[in-house]
Amino acid sequence: MNYDNLSNLEPLPMPITQNSLQIAREFAAQQRHPQRQEQVYLNTLAVLAVHDYLEILSIETDLTECDSWNPAMRLFTDAADLYIKGLGKIECRPVRSLHQNQATANDNLSANPPVNCPVPVEARADRIGYIAVAIDEDEKAAKLLGFFPTAETGELVLNELHSLDDFLVNLEHLFDAKVDLNQWLMNVFNPDWQPFEAIFDPEPLEDSPGEIENPIPSKLGNWFKNIVETGWQKFDQGKQNLEDAIFPDENPDFAFRSGGNSRQNLSLSGGQASLQQRFPEADVARARLIDLGMQLGRISVVLLVAIAQQSDRTITVHVQLHPAIGQRYLPPQTQLSLISDTGKILHKSQSTVQDLCILLKDFDVEPEESFSIRVAIDDLSITENFVV
Repeated sequence: MNYDNLSNLEPLPMPITQNSLQIAREFAAQQRHPQRQEQVYLNTLAVLAVHDYLEILSIETDLTECDSWNPAMRLFTDAADLYIKGLGKIECRPVRSLHQNQATANDNLSANPPVNCPVPVEARADRIGYIAVAIDEDEKAAKLLGFFPTAETGELVLNELHSLDDFLVNLEHLFDAKVDLNQWLMNVFNPDWQPFEAIFDPEPLEDSPGEIENPIPSKLGNWFKNIVETGWQKFDQGKQNLEDAIFPDENPDFAFRSGGNSRQNLSLSGGQASLQQRFPEADVARARLIDLGMQLGRISVVLLVAIAQQSDRTITVHVQLHPAIGQRYLPPQTQLSLISDTGKILHKSQSTVQDLCILLKDFDVEPEESFSIRVAIDDLSITENFVV
């Protein structure tokens, strides 16, 4: 049976070994009902296929940490999870309707292949991603069809899957975001981690670090594939109220308030234009909460970045800065700057009294090009790096 037309990607075949078949049959035999036997059988083969794939890449996994490997959990759940050490669980969903037993019951299956892969409720959370796996016993192969970072809709649309390269990039981002406690012993810390004394007994502003830079660049090209670095929240481009536009279920502490009129007339509330009206060509919009520090009374702002893919592969970028967490206005003299990869300031905007929002002029970036956005107030600045 040909699986190559199920998605826009080239499937990666992994051999189904005799050992894998034996384990799958053993697990299936523990189930009472034939439907559950088939389900567990396919789940096990899918998990082992992804396990073998990651083993080739020297990515460590632990089957003993998986619900799919727990006899009790297999009785009550439809889990096909595989634990990647230090990161979390990847769900390995078999494309059930492609199984050979079902194919013999439906002669038209080859002509009408499935377009999606259902994801059970218990597997829609606590996962770092999903891989669709087609099982072909005739060829004794499990074909890895592709990857998707979430399963919010309850299914994986096979012709919208991302490549396995995107899966590896996503893992790399997750590894980069992890806190390495061994580095703490060498007095090496990520800028987000502050000394205990700095939180409960902060030094005066003049004695505190003035510049903070996020060491992990945000890869805008991946945003179009819904692969986004930690800390960037989804944003509804059609909302006029910033508080409604940020998805609150992603982070309950991510609360916003804005209102009134700005001299630049840029508020997303109070009847003013939505982002969709300001930047209608936007394909993706994300927002990030930036804490300007305890020395400034925990003033926070929201950095909003929207991007649009152009026909010549360039990306148009739209940037706004808003107040957050109960702040009605931006702090006066807050600066928003666009910085080139050589450190040159290309454009800068600065707030005055009672500004609800400031923004940069829209700009275009080429593939592989990098730039930075800096938010600064007084002697403190925070820089976010981006690469296309």
